[in-house]
Amino acid sequence: MIVGAWFHPSGVRRIKDSGFSNAVKTGIVAARTYNFEHSEKISGVLKRLNMELYAGIDVNPKNLLKDWHLEIKQDHILGTLQLNVPLTAICFGNELREYTEGEPPNWRFTGRLAFAISNLLTTAKKLIREHGFNTPVTYAMEGFGLDADGKLREWIVPIVEAVDVYSVNCYPMEAKDWFTLDAFSHNKRFLTDARETNLRLARFELMLRSLLNELEKYDRPLIISETGLHAGVDFKPVRGSGKNKTFAIETIDGTRIIPIQNPDNFARVYLQLSRLISRVNRDYSGRIRGVFIYEWRDNPFHRKIKSENSPVHACFGLCYVDGTPKFEISKIVSALRGEAE
Repeated sequence: MIVGAWFHPSGVRRIKDSGFSNAVKTGIVAARTYNFEHSEKISGVLKRLNMELYAGIDVNPKNLLKDWHLEIKQDHILGTLQLNVPLTAICFGNELREYTEGEPPNWRFTGRLAFAISNLLTTAKKLIREHGFNTPVTYAMEGFGLDADGKLREWIVPIVEAVDVYSVNCYPMEAKDWFTLDAFSHNKRFLTDARETNLRLARFELMLRSLLNELEKYDRPLIISETGLHAGVDFKPVRGSGKNKTFAIETIDGTRIIPIQNPDNFARVYLQLSRLISRVNRDYSGRIRGVFIYEWRDNPFHRKIKSENSPVHACFGLCYVDGTPKFEISKIVSALRGEAE
């Protein structure tokens, strides 16, 4: 199994080293990007470290719905193929959404988007093959895409049929665990209450197994293109400048806080999640081709802190902002690969 991670393309303004060298030492062998510009920017260091690339091609959902032909970015596709970096896959779009009025979460993935992205994927795959490459084509779905009976939603099927490998961004978290400052207390319960931990992971496992059952019908492998946890369990308001192993973040209403993290329980639950994924993968004969961890380093400047009122987005890193690991990361990588019990 390929174990990769997301590394910041920008935003952590005071960090010069993205952490690739340290990540390789823990066993992480691949990086994920959301667009061609980032892929191009990091291709040199990936080649030097013998890392793979899960390469993103950015897709604008508004243009996609207007006319999907507008989003066939041939120069980005061919440019990615010519980076001379081993490609796990090329991912066309990430968590595409139609937005409505109101507070987050005020979006949904629609049948119109699914129809357009399936056409885009089919055309992109043809272009790639015409140029002599067999690089897998995929799209990063937000969530499992299953109905109440554990079956693929009708409008997801054309995407499954169009891709070479199906990708999902999925977390053992609920909506309340993402939004507003209350998310810190919800996550504290997840990380410290054994019953809550086991219930969350059991639900995650059920959904993962249901998805793999569905993918078997189409003989499609799976990449978990984003998964992980965050370590935030509380926060304290700050005035002026203040930093320890993290930086203060500014919330949607302008309040400045420093998240309080629980690295010990974060590590414990992360290990449980990693072992769960590995165990499920064995049961499905290695159908999970790769797992990409979100993310390598905390990012107090993440845009979703304000755009989606999600301050916990600052706490998802395997490392603190200064690059200090929160725990022994190699244990997680080994667990995902089934090398440690």
